[in-house]
This record gives sequence, C-alpha cells and structure tokens, in this order.
Amino acid sequence: MRNIVLIFGITGDLSKRMLLPSLAYLCNNKKIPNIILYGVSRRDINPEDLFPSHPFIEFNGIKLNDSLLEYVDFLKKLDLKKEDQLYIYLSTPPSSALMYVEMLGQAGFNKDNVKLLLEKPFGTDYDSASSFLSVINKWFKEEQVYKVDHYLAKRNSQIIFPFKEANKQLFKKYFNKDYVKKIDVIGLEQLDIQGRSVFYEQTGALRDFIQGHLMELLILTLSSSLSERVSCINQLYIPNYEECVNAQYEGYKQEVGNKSSVTETFAKVTVYSKNPLFQSIPLNLITGKGLDIKESSINISWKNDKQTKIIISPYIPLEKDTVIYNEKAVSISDNFLDGYNAVFFNVFNNNKSVFTSNDEILQSWKIFDPLLKKWYSQKKIKTYKKGSNLKDII
Repeated sequence: MRNIVLIFGITGDLSKRMLLPSLAYLCNNKKIPNIILYGVSRRDINPEDLFPSHPFIEFNGIKLNDSLLEYVDFLKKLDLKKEDQLYIYLSTPPSSALMYVEMLGQAGFNKDNVKLLLEKPFGTDYDSASSFLSVINKWFKEEQVYKVDHYLAKRNSQIIFPFKEANKQLFKKYFNKDYVKKIDVIGLEQLDIQGRSVFYEQTGALRDFIQGHLMELLILTLSSSLSERVSCINQLYIPNYEECVNAQYEGYKQEVGNKSSVTETFAKVTVYSKNPLFQSIPLNLITGKGLDIKESSINISWKNDKQTKIIISPYIPLEKDTVIYNEKAVSISDNFLDGYNAVFFNVFNNNKSVFTSNDEILQSWKIFDPLLKKWYSQKKIKTYKKGSNLKDII
C-alpha cells in the first residue's frame, strides 16, 4: 500500500510555509504513514528550494500544463492500485481551483481511493459558492472532499467539544439565555491589508474572516457535537442590520487607489439563534485590521459579570481555574495537533471534524448575503484611525 500526496502549487507560499513543514513534522514524528510526495507546478521545480536540508520523504517534481492528455498520462504513471491512497491538495488561488478540479475529474483522478483538499474561500456569495460546490460535486463525492478552514484545526478550536463534554452538567445548567449575557467571537489584527489591495477590495473583512473563520468558531461554541453543526447554523439569523457595524481605517482608500471605496476593514455582525436555549442572546462576530491588538478568541459573558474566554490564536492553554458562570470547570488534557499538522493528521485518519461542510458554507452565505448587499449599496462608510480599539469603533 502506498500513501501518495500530490500538491498543486508546490512552489507557492502556503506550501512552503505551512504544508511542507507540517508533512515533515508528521512524518518525522511518525504521526502519519510514510508518504510519497509529488509536487505539481507549471514551471521547473528545484527541490533545494523546497527542502533546504535533506528531503524527509521521497519527492518527485512534476511539471503539468493545462492539457488533459498530460493529466491522463500522469495518472497512468502513478499506476494507482486499489489499496493505495492518493491525497490531492490544491494549494492554488481560488480562481484556478475549479479548473484543476475539472481537469482532475476528466482525467479520472476521482477514484474512490482519492481524497481532495481545498482551501477557502469557497465563493464570494451564495450563488458563487453554490456554483463552486456544484462543480466539485460533479466529479468528487462529498466524503472525498476535505474543505480546509484552518481555524477549525487550531488547537483550542479542537478542545471546545471535549471541554464541553467534560463539563456537561455545568454547560447544561448555565449555558443558556438565563445565564449568558452575550457571546463575542473575535479575530482582531494590528496589521493593515499589507499591500493586498486587489484581494481586499474584492473581499472585505466580512468575507475574509467572519463568513468562514468566526462563524465556524461560533458554531463550535453553540453545538454539542459534530453532527449538530449544520442544524446549529440553520438556526442563526440577523434580525437587525442596524445592529451591525462596518468601518474602514483611514488611509485605506489611498492604499487601494479607490477614493470611493466602501470596502470594510472592520466588521461587527450580530446574529441570533432560534434555538430556545439561546434566544435573545447577542452573538457578536467581530473582526478588523489596523487595530490596537492581535487576538482571536471566544468570549462568553455571563449575567453575573464573569467571563469564560478561550484564546484561539495565538495559542494559550485553557486556564486550569476556568469558571463556568460561578463554578470551577474541570480541566482536560490538551494533546491536539495544531493548524496544518492537524489538517493532514485528520485527513489521514478519515476524520472530518476539523473541516467545513457544503451545508455550513451555503447557509453561512445565506445569512450574510443581504447584509453585504446593504453595505455595498451605501456611498459612505464610517472610518477609524489605525491603532484604534473596539470601543473606539463600535
């Protein structure tokens, strides 16, 4: 049996910074089986650029152009047996991902012993996401496709379900509208857009961070199991768009060269749940660039003015004296892998808990589409100074 990893965009930034170091760590520590790595690029590949030291595995560089015949020939050379496993990672821009999916499907790479990994974003609104996913579903079964939102694979994201299970009675008693004042899920950055003007003008803070990362963290917080994630997001809605805030840091228009831009670099979206347990609790999703601090966290504010906080990034272990309302919670051991280490480990173990699903993606866009249309129909946007804190903006 062979375990083959095929990375498209092997020479790209994501591959060199995240994917290859994670594979090296997992292989060297025997967390995954021995692998054979194929790197695909449209230009010649110099292994020394990818592996400054000795390669950690058998590596083969492949140059493929947009030719179906080349893909078919490559599949023949791989000579996949039924007992082999092939993992295809599209470390490519979203704009080209579907082209690769179509080519792979037409060439016959969609065999049952193949898994496909894709990076977010998955569309820019409901219609584009639906179209994107339909092309993938045309060639690959849902169980073969692993849609990566690396925030789900953060170490403290993975601890949420086990922590709630270990403190089941406390959450059953206190985690409801009678005791919870609000929940804030935040992703704040000190950096500005860092020269990514084209990307950010097409995206904005809500699409970049809230629709994927923060919504997934909220779903983890409200759900009690993986199977509940879809039903949980189906219960979420925005009743009042005026309760939501979009803003842009001063100087952004000059950075992107668009004096009429209303693209938000800060967004606060308040959603509510139809679940009777959480009705009337404000669920705030907050993100922004050019702020005074960098932090991603989940904050449960209780009605007795205490707070339970889980820092997602940078990783900080849960405090042993974590309090749920007014009672000390049971601490649990933290032996989870982090980030892309967890992505690869879970793919090799057929575990989809750190990946998002079609239903979650589409329902999330249904929630946010009307708000985005309202924001982008406006001619002006609130501004804030770089280095501001949340109180300055909200």
